[in-house]
Amino acid sequence: MTDQSHESLTDIEILDILKSMKKDELDVEAKEMIRNGGKAGRQEAHKQALVALNKNFEEKFVEAVTLALGLNPAQAKKIRYKKDRIRILKAHGIDYLAVDGAETAQVLAQVAQAITLEDGVVTKDLHDIFPFWKEGWPMVQFDNAYKILSEDIHLHYQALLDQLIK
Repeated sequence: MTDQSHESLTDIEILDILKSMKKDELDVEAKEMIRNGGKAGRQEAHKQALVALNKNFEEKFVEAVTLALGLNPAQAKKIRYKKDRIRILKAHGIDYLAVDGAETAQVLAQVAQAITLEDGVVTKDLHDIFPFWKEGWPMVQFDNAYKILSEDIHLHYQALLDQLIK
């Protein structure tokens, strides 16, 4: 998070920070995990990379929205949840579901949650998200899922920043 509060920054400074955030790489930690995973641990490395990608996206998302909209700490905490995210952004004139890739952010969050809490078993919400995922079965082909989601979440992050900069 930025060292300065929203109140201590001018609109131009906030705009400059948001524009500089467009250069953020959300997948640095994830790529490192994949590189260090080796051939034998390839799927496990991609599995952990998906969780790291989600964590980094959420942190950057909260930082950007909090800064752009001047959210208080309670709102910044709530923005992590889908319904509150939609409601808070709508109150500021942004239709979150219309932002390119909003579904990707939801899928990535569900995948990370399933990996963390469900031990990588495909949940009802993730059934057929990828052709190779079926409800109740273990998630497979994490490398393919990571590739698709990492590209799409980057595009979503850029589109979100564009909306916040408007």
